[in-house]
Amino acid sequence: MTPLMVFAYNHPSQKAAVYAELNDQGVLTFAIQAAKDSPIRGTELFRRMMIAFGDDAKAILGAWTKGDDPSINIDKVNQLTAQGMPLEDSVQFAWTVTRAKKFGFSKARVVAQEGSPGSFRKLDVMIEK
Repeated sequence: MTPLMVFAYNHPSQKAAVYAELNDQGVLTFAIQAAKDSPIRGTELFRRMMIAFGDDAKAILGAWTKGDDPSINIDKVNQLTAQGMPLEDSVQFAWTVTRAKKFGFSKARVVAQEGSPGSFRKLDVMIEK
C-alpha cells in the first residue's frame, strides 16, 4: 500500500534518523534510530515527526520487536510485566506511549502480541487520541 504521507530525516552526523508513514486512515507508523553518542535524541526526532504530520495523524501504531539489540519499548514492558504489572498497564510506560501522550494521544492498547510477561518478543500497540 502506498502511504498517504511520508516523513524522513537523517541527521548530518549519520547517527540518528527517523522514517515515518501515514496511511489514508491517519495511522502513523515509524522507525527511529539514534546512537548513544548522537547529537540529537530520539525524543527530538519524534517531536519533529509529529509536527510534520500535525492533525493528519489520528493514531500511532507501534510495531515493537525484540531482537538481539536493546528495544526501548519492549525492554520496558518486559521489565514491568516481569514484576507482575499487567500488560495493558505496562505499555503506558513505554517510550513511544509516553512521547505520544505529549501530543494528545492518551489511549494505548495492545492489538497483537508474541511472548509472555517478562519475555515478550513482539507487541503491536495502537495509540489513539
